[in-house]
Amino acid sequence: MNVMFRIKNQIASYMRNPLLLKELRQRMRSGRTVLALSLYLLVIGAVAFVFMYVNVQGQTLLLQPTRTAELFTFLSYLQLALISFVTPGIAAGVISGERERQTLPVLLTTPLSPVSIIFTKWVTSISFLTLLIIMTLPLYSIVFLFGGVVPSQVLAVFGLQFIALGAIASISIFWSTWVQRTGWSTVLSYATVALIFLGCTVAGYLFDNVAVHNPDEAIWSYLGGLSYSINPIYMQASLEARMGLVTLAFHNSVVSSVFSSVTLHDLTGRYSWWLFLASYIGSSVILLALSAWKLRTGSFLTLRKRIVRWAAR
Repeated sequence: MNVMFRIKNQIASYMRNPLLLKELRQRMRSGRTVLALSLYLLVIGAVAFVFMYVNVQGQTLLLQPTRTAELFTFLSYLQLALISFVTPGIAAGVISGERERQTLPVLLTTPLSPVSIIFTKWVTSISFLTLLIIMTLPLYSIVFLFGGVVPSQVLAVFGLQFIALGAIASISIFWSTWVQRTGWSTVLSYATVALIFLGCTVAGYLFDNVAVHNPDEAIWSYLGGLSYSINPIYMQASLEARMGLVTLAFHNSVVSSVFSSVTLHDLTGRYSWWLFLASYIGSSVILLALSAWKLRTGSFLTLRKRIVRWAAR
């Protein structure tokens, strides 16, 4: 009971955080936010309807559950791509921007701890994108209308996207804290995201090719599966394959290769999912903790003194 009471009080204190309230009001009440939300829904809706029209060749009465499953997969991947592209642009300047405006020293003199500051910046960074994801739920009602997908499957895909969103925001805040300029932190954030999505894909493909022509096939195949297990693209495909959304409609060679890799390395198993969750949630916590440690005045001097004192023993 005491632990739950402390957790409840801690959450309540975060919700009363003046910085959190100020950031949310500033971000959500601007005209640019309304315009961005409207354009996002317009683009996603237009792409969804065009995709439906092309798939059934204009005959909407022929839309079948297998086609709606393909539409659902297409929308989920489109949303994952937009999240990966937009998140660094929003979160990469939250701390470096304060430093460039010379408001960071003032912020550090407030009663807020570095942990509270970093956590607040992280929450406000993902709040806008979380709202974008939630607002696309009416578009997924099209999929429910024609069958083929149930709400639990949509929630599962959204859960994976929230985890990826939190990790990407943590990476961006880390670079924003450790790099002095917003431009460089943005570049490093996009480079890290590209390494996760494209680098892991290329690494997995190379490991698979080496495994075919190498006596130690098991080792190289394991490394390939490891590369795919920390890639949100393949883990989302794993989730959709696990839900039975792979149909004959997936005739595209690129999509087929993704699902073939999922089957080859058994990415639907518990080991791959535990590895994915541990990597993303663990890295998010570690990166946010390092960011808070960087904000603490004199942290490097204290660490150096401790190292010197330990070495002198």
